[in-house]
Amino acid sequence: MSLKNTATRYGSVARALHWSMALLIITLIAMGFWMGTLSEISEIIYYVNLHKSLGIIALFLGILRIVWRFVSPPPPLPADQPAHEKLAAHTAHLALYLMFIVQPAVGIVHSWATGYPIVFFNISPLPALMAPDKGLAEILGATHFYVGWALVFVIAAHAAAALKHHFIDKDDVLLRMLPHRAPQNGRDE
Repeated sequence: MSLKNTATRYGSVARALHWSMALLIITLIAMGFWMGTLSEISEIIYYVNLHKSLGIIALFLGILRIVWRFVSPPPPLPADQPAHEKLAAHTAHLALYLMFIVQPAVGIVHSWATGYPIVFFNISPLPALMAPDKGLAEILGATHFYVGWALVFVIAAHAAAALKHHFIDKDDVLLRMLPHRAPQNGRDE
């Protein structure tokens, strides 16, 4: 099993980053909705700080994922895939990578602008790099909300496209990102 991507399959590093980020981002999105239902101030503080802590991890994993993409380029899309689908795939991936950085960065700066500290895993407060700014906090709060919804939309489109490749096109696009695949021709790439 290769650490790096091959011409036909994602390597173990890319797959681990993909699936860990998928789980983390889905958790963060679900937490974002769920936290809106909380009423106890102690629960709100605890879970908002947990959300922020996981967001910081998502930011670092997003940066690592982008760097890894340059170190180990992905396998090419199927040669017979229509040009408009290839453009859509590249656009969706670019949007995802952009949101992997923008969404947590906006959340972090929003915390600073509100004046509420980021207490990493409710243990260690991180320094604020700016003074509170109510007007900026409102803008960043709205931005975090709308980028979150955009992320939901792009993730849904990404998942739908992967399922289309598997069940309709019957190609290998989804299989090459799955954590494990049966060896082909007696070997696993």
